[in-house]
Amino acid sequence: MQRRAVIAVIAAAMLFGTTGTARSLGPSATSVWLVGTLRIALGAITLLACALISRERSAAVGAKAARYIALGGVGAAIYQPSFFAGVEECGVAIGTVIALGSGPMFAGGIDRAIRQRPLQPQWFIGTAVMLIGVAVLVMTGSGGSDDAQLTISGVSFALAAGLGYAMYAQTTSSLIELKLSSTIALAAQFGVAAIILAPFMIIKVLAGSEMAWMWSASGAVMLLHLGVLTAGVAYMLYGWGLRVLPVSTAVSITLVEPLTAAGAAFVVLGERLSASGLISGVVVLIGLVVLTFERQPSPQAPQENR
Repeated sequence: MQRRAVIAVIAAAMLFGTTGTARSLGPSATSVWLVGTLRIALGAITLLACALISRERSAAVGAKAARYIALGGVGAAIYQPSFFAGVEECGVAIGTVIALGSGPMFAGGIDRAIRQRPLQPQWFIGTAVMLIGVAVLVMTGSGGSDDAQLTISGVSFALAAGLGYAMYAQTTSSLIELKLSSTIALAAQFGVAAIILAPFMIIKVLAGSEMAWMWSASGAVMLLHLGVLTAGVAYMLYGWGLRVLPVSTAVSITLVEPLTAAGAAFVVLGERLSASGLISGVVVLIGLVVLTFERQPSPQAPQENR
């Protein structure tokens, strides 16, 4: 049983890591708003379908849970377009590393503000190391592929994605404490995020954004991969793993995600990191490792990964 749980979490992390590459391989006419909205909507539908098929038991959604779902929905809505925008400007490898690395940093700050939990020395050390790595990336101005120029705006988008992730990770943890299943909690938050992003998608369409790409083979494959696999099946697999594995073990395994993202960017997209980009990326990952082990969440309140 434990071996299957480990395999499930590894599979989830690898699927998470393909998000940026799948977006880059999709049609060029897409926008971060269109793709982000459609992805999160498909993810919500997939998770809800999985919950219904498996007949997961979950507590009723009360007023407190509804507030958490709304807040988590805002976080998921921030994450979607910000992640894709960050990846477009920074490159898949560096954009993913910055977004993933900053998530635990923001999560610690949110946890301190909401639950009044004191920040441990590891949080300050990990945050400092990660920020140093990001600062070096910005100052050198390189680190992505030849087609992606590292900019302050790109790094800002990636950091915003980390903030959005931290928001819905924390609210998911709180919803699980309220006895909601992780699948239903995430499906509800993703549904709220889709509703929040829908007006922006409509504005893009009314402004003349081309939608024909949705019906092309590459567009359909991209959406199915991003929505059904990376935002639906991946979270379901991760939830299965959390039912058996200690949270600290599951979180450690999900470090496969940035490695997958970097490997896919190198093999599939041909991204080549400069020496400074490679060193800075490793520094950010070191900060992520320290942040990940800043504290061990209780089994009743696991942190959901991206």
